[in-house]
Amino acid sequence: MLNDTEVKRIIEAITEYRELVQQSSEMRDQLESLQKRWFSLRQEREQLRTSVDGLHMTLAQLKVDYQAVMKRMTDLYSTEDTVLDNMKFLIDELTSVLKKHEA
Repeated sequence: MLNDTEVKRIIEAITEYRELVQQSSEMRDQLESLQKRWFSLRQEREQLRTSVDGLHMTLAQLKVDYQAVMKRMTDLYSTEDTVLDNMKFLIDELTSVLKKHEA
């Protein structure tokens, strides 16, 4: 038969064990909650990464389009300048011919 001190120690051990089981259960619940949050954050990060990749592709295409438009504008200005120079030359030539013809 057990004496009072031994019974007390057994009850204290059972109580400590129960508390440890309770703490372990709470920690397991916290761990599961953290894991769910972690996976949620990973999914959110992947969605953001996909969005950023899409934006990057759009910006890259805009850059290419912008450069193409700027090249076309530069070519157009160059052509306009050439046409203006040719028109001035022709006007000068016509003026010269008209002056010779009038004289």
